[in-house]
Amino acid sequence: MHLMSTKLERVKLASLETISANIMIADEKLNILYVNGATRALLESAEREMQLELKHFSVAKLVGSNIDIFHKQPQHQRKMLSALKTRHNATIQVGSHVFDLLVTPLKSGHNTVGFVVEWTDAKARIQNTDFGNQLRAISRAQAVIEFKPDGQIITANDHFLHAMGYNRDELVGENHRMFLAQGSASDLEYATLWEDLRANKPLIGDIVRYGKGGRQVHLNASYNPITDDDGRVVKVVKFANDVSDRVTAVREIADALQKLASGDLNSTISRKFSGSFEPMRSNFNEAVEQLATALGAVSTSANVIEMGAKEIAQASNDLSRRTEQQAAALEQTAAALDEITVNVTNASKGADEARSATEEASNSALHSSLVVTQAIDAMARIEHSSKQISNIISVMDEIAFQTNLLALNAGVEAARAGEAGKGFAVVAQEVRELAQRSAKAAKEINQLIMSSSEEVKNGVNLVAETGTALEGIQRNVASVAKHMIAIAGSAKEQAIGLSEVNAAVNQLDQVTQQNAAMVEESTAASNSLLHETEGLRRSLARFAVEVPKPAVGRTTHLSRAAV
Repeated sequence: MHLMSTKLERVKLASLETISANIMIADEKLNILYVNGATRALLESAEREMQLELKHFSVAKLVGSNIDIFHKQPQHQRKMLSALKTRHNATIQVGSHVFDLLVTPLKSGHNTVGFVVEWTDAKARIQNTDFGNQLRAISRAQAVIEFKPDGQIITANDHFLHAMGYNRDELVGENHRMFLAQGSASDLEYATLWEDLRANKPLIGDIVRYGKGGRQVHLNASYNPITDDDGRVVKVVKFANDVSDRVTAVREIADALQKLASGDLNSTISRKFSGSFEPMRSNFNEAVEQLATALGAVSTSANVIEMGAKEIAQASNDLSRRTEQQAAALEQTAAALDEITVNVTNASKGADEARSATEEASNSALHSSLVVTQAIDAMARIEHSSKQISNIISVMDEIAFQTNLLALNAGVEAARAGEAGKGFAVVAQEVRELAQRSAKAAKEINQLIMSSSEEVKNGVNLVAETGTALEGIQRNVASVAKHMIAIAGSAKEQAIGLSEVNAAVNQLDQVTQQNAAMVEESTAASNSLLHETEGLRRSLARFAVEVPKPAVGRTTHLSRAAV
């Protein structure tokens, strides 16, 4: 008989609409026969998101559909349900929705005639489970204590007991006031805190509490009021971490940093930190030591640099002064070279002119030598003519002697002739006188010719000597001309060389002027470096560091005033 065929069964199904449980009924072939209103409402709230994964899903078409519509691969569920004999719990997830399913097979004898599926939104269960797991995880990592709204201690976990130094029996039933310091200020703090907590105002932050024996404990804590469904605070849960080690480390490092800020690099943190804070102490001490070493080295270098800068500045000043003197000397040298160049150029021109004049003199000497040679030849011819005239005069003298002798003989003969010979004697006398005069004239002429011949001979000798001298002069003039040519060439090369030297000196003068300017800049830079070094030394003077040993051969004085 069909499951939905009787009136009684319809009444049973109608009664399912009145309950809040989410009920779905399917037949033995897993076709959905019934879905109550609570189930419809549950599935309608997730319908749109379920359709993203199950395209054919529709709450309106659930009745008459197969439960395969809830599964992407339904073979596994079919196999499991076909073998199901008792109740079965399952969980399905569609999108962000998770549902707990309680599947109960409906039996008729030994046969399964259908299934009743009870749907439950698993969100609350998962959240509660997640919250529980979170609380357990927190309890494993943090100190946890629970209070009643009036501050009475309900319980505390082991972490809290260890942090405060109590056992559980010493705390349960006591009041939170025991963890605060004595005095009116702590009374006011306690009253204000619990008034806020009862008003559902949490407290989060770093706090100071006192454990067993008055030991100060630093906690990073949160007081969390827990309310019921009506919003009333029913208890307060406190989660805390013992940060005493952190606070101690921070205070120690803060003190050390304050000393460091004041310039004291000799102080390190000697007390060891606990746990993971110890590397921070070691790193801080190492950093301070390295900083002190570095600043000591910088101080040493600063002193050395200062000394070097002073030496450089002094050397730069000296160099600047010498460079200025050199520039002035080079300027004077350049001016003198300009004048020398002009003079050498003029001398070169004069040498050229002298060379030309020497060549003309050489040519004139050569011509004079030729003229003297011709004069010598002429004088030789005159001498020869004088000798011939002298010979003629000698002949004439002999003729006059013979004539005189003949006249004498004629006079003797005329004297012998007497009166007949008187006229002849007169003629003979006249001829004799004429012969005597001729002889006297010939003698005088001969003497003159001899004197002239002697003079001509002397003139010939003088002309010969003049020719010899002119030949020497010609040779000397030729040699002088040769030397003048060489001097003119040298003077020209000297003028060219001096021009190049003048240009080089002028360029050297310009470079020296530039060097002088650069030296001035270098001097200014050295003075600036010296000033900056003094500023660096003054800045380093704020730090107190260990004085490093000076290097060999170098004297370095370091102190707080010098660092």
